[in-house]
Amino acid sequence: MSSMENSNTNVLGAVSVFSDITPEQFNQALNSGRFTLIDIRTIDEYNAGHLKNAKQSDYYQTQAFSNYLDSLDKNARYLIYCRTGKRSAASLQIMQEKGFTNVYDLAGGYNAWVSSNLPVEQ
Repeated sequence: MSSMENSNTNVLGAVSVFSDITPEQFNQALNSGRFTLIDIRTIDEYNAGHLKNAKQSDYYQTQAFSNYLDSLDKNARYLIYCRTGKRSAASLQIMQEKGFTNVYDLAGGYNAWVSSNLPVEQ
């Protein structure tokens, strides 16, 4: 377990947590309505398919991405994802450094979500 992970997998009651969670746990959290969903892939990736109600902010647009994070409520709850989990893992660290308290990363990213036959939008 990395220093950013927390053994608490009950994402609905988590406090000050930064963790990778499974597509099923991610879906549970998403359906709770208590999280803001952020897709950090490129706009082309987003347009090819994304999770419903996801806000898109491209991780590779470094300054714009940083500015977007700075505009968010650091105490709100967030779910983030990318294609395979690499960008979102790095974003988890950035968000922690910026003072966010509740951020969850989709383990395996969008690809794992699709492989789990969970819904997407185009």
